[in-house]
Amino acid sequence: MDYKTKIGLVGRCDAGGLGTMALDFYKHLPIHKTMLVLSQYPNYPENFKDAYICERGAPTLEEVDKFLEDLDVVLAIETPYNWSIFSRAREKGVKSVLIPMYEWTKPELPENPDLLLCPSEYDLEILKDMPIEKKWIQTPVDRKKFPFKVRGGNKEFVFNNGHGGHMGRNSLSEFLYALSMTELDAKFLVRSQIPFEGNADTRIDYTVGEIKHEDLWKAGDIYVHLHKFDGLSLPLQEAMSAGFPVIAIDRPPYNKYLPKELLIAPEAEGKMMMNREIDVSLISAQAIAEKLEEVSNMPEERLKEISMEMGTQAQKWSWDVLKDEYLKTFSELCKKKK
Repeated sequence: MDYKTKIGLVGRCDAGGLGTMALDFYKHLPIHKTMLVLSQYPNYPENFKDAYICERGAPTLEEVDKFLEDLDVVLAIETPYNWSIFSRAREKGVKSVLIPMYEWTKPELPENPDLLLCPSEYDLEILKDMPIEKKWIQTPVDRKKFPFKVRGGNKEFVFNNGHGGHMGRNSLSEFLYALSMTELDAKFLVRSQIPFEGNADTRIDYTVGEIKHEDLWKAGDIYVHLHKFDGLSLPLQEAMSAGFPVIAIDRPPYNKYLPKELLIAPEAEGKMMMNREIDVSLISAQAIAEKLEEVSNMPEERLKEISMEMGTQAQKWSWDVLKDEYLKTFSELCKKKK
């Protein structure tokens, strides 16, 4: 494999999804240069050696031009923060790649990259009509960081709220309401990086604030992932890598790789306007409560079988499997005529 392609990475350095993705790519690919944009959340630029930090927010044209020097390809995650990066790169003979999140990708971009490298098959489907070259490589999961363990025996449920998701995407309020509707004898681990109002329920163990990423999936048996829309979800992939059976909404892309018996039928389907109009699946607290009880009553052996299935699927998305595909894609892109 050609490791000589000089890759420049543009990304965030917080503990949210985009910052986690940037750090994963930084650690697993031979990144030549990194430019970091600070977010409103706690930032950890020290995780990126010799990175250039845009102290004033989005990079200026001067910073863009300096960053593009001595690069073959520039890679941005969700946004380049200054869309002129792509036009400037084209002028300098540098190829450009954007990993889009479909809900934040406008039908017409201010400047087009040379390649949309879709992080999930669902993103590729949603963005198929955009007049830009596209390819799907599933965003990889770090299986060494989240090692597999057979789970399902203790019926301990995990709910990670993260930063909550746009417009309550992660369904924290629905989940907590569902817990008030069931007398299920189980333990629930509820984590959130942002403050929220919880229930006075002794079955719930709350954690508010940052948790070490490598510790996120050590405890628990079953992951409850109630995102109302998504293409890529790193927490879901990490949970699968660690062996968690996953309860989710019966919608794409989850219903392409999660067992049917762990999916919750949506109460309704709606539309929401973000950077484009997207489909949103709505679920009732009653349906969540029923699924929690149903899964809690599943035979332990079946849950352990599902745990094994999750690990098998996660292996297909591992960095060990997909790293060379990324490098090959960047190398072939750079060989194309300007």
